Amino acid sequence: MPIRKRKYQSLSDDDLYGLLVSGSERERNDAFEELYNRHSGRVFVYCARILGDQTSARDACQEVFISFWRSISAERVMTNLRGYLLRIARNVCLIMKRNESYMPTTEFEEGAIESYNPLGEAAIEQNELAEIIAMALDLLPAHYREAVVLQCYNGLTYQEVADVLGVPLSTARNWIVRAKAHLRTILEPYWRDESSDAPGDESEPVKTQHQKHHG
Repeated sequence: MPIRKRKYQSLSDDDLYGLLVSGSERERNDAFEELYNRHSGRVFVYCARILGDQTSARDACQEVFISFWRSISAERVMTNLRGYLLRIARNVCLIMKRNESYMPTTEFEEGAIESYNPLGEAAIEQNELAEIIAMALDLLPAHYREAVVLQCYNGLTYQEVADVLGVPLSTARNWIVRAKAHLRTILEPYWRDESSDAPGDESEPVKTQHQKHHG
C-alpha cells in the first residue's frame, strides 16, 4: 500500500473532513476516498435494512456520499461524521420509500465513488441466520427497526441514535429495548425448532452454533 494511502488511514474523521474543506484537490479526493472506505459499509447495511433491497441500498449508499460531498462547508463544525452520514442516509431512505419514482443522482463527477461491493456486509446476507433475523426485523414497527439497526448494525450509542432520529434519549432507549424484546419473541420459535431438529444426531446442536454468532 502506498505511504500516501497509509497516512490517510491514520487520520481521524475530523482531520479528514478538514482536508475536504481546505486541502488541495488531491488531498480532498484522497480524504474522501478514505472516508468512503471507512464508513460506506455501515451506511450500506443501514440502507439495506431500512429499504429491504440490496439494489436500492447501493443506490442509496451512493446518493448519501454524493450528498455528503455537496454539503462540505468550512462553516460546518464536524464532531461526529459517522452520525452525520447516517442522518443523510436516513433522509435518503425516507425519500426513496415515499417516492416510488425516485431516481438516484447521476454518478459522482470526479469518479471518487465507484461501484460499491459491500464485501463483509454481503457475507452477512449469505447465511441462514442473517436471513431469519432480516425477516424478523421486517416485522418490527418502522421506528423500532430503525433504532435497533442504528445501534446493533452501526454501533451507535443510545445518544447517537437519538441524535440521528431526532428524538429524546429516553425515547430512543425505549424503542431499542422494545425492539429487542420483539425480536426475542419473534425468533424464540426458531431457536426452539432448531434445537429439536435431527433427533439422535450426536453433532453439536444447531442452536449452540447460532448462539456463537450472537455471543
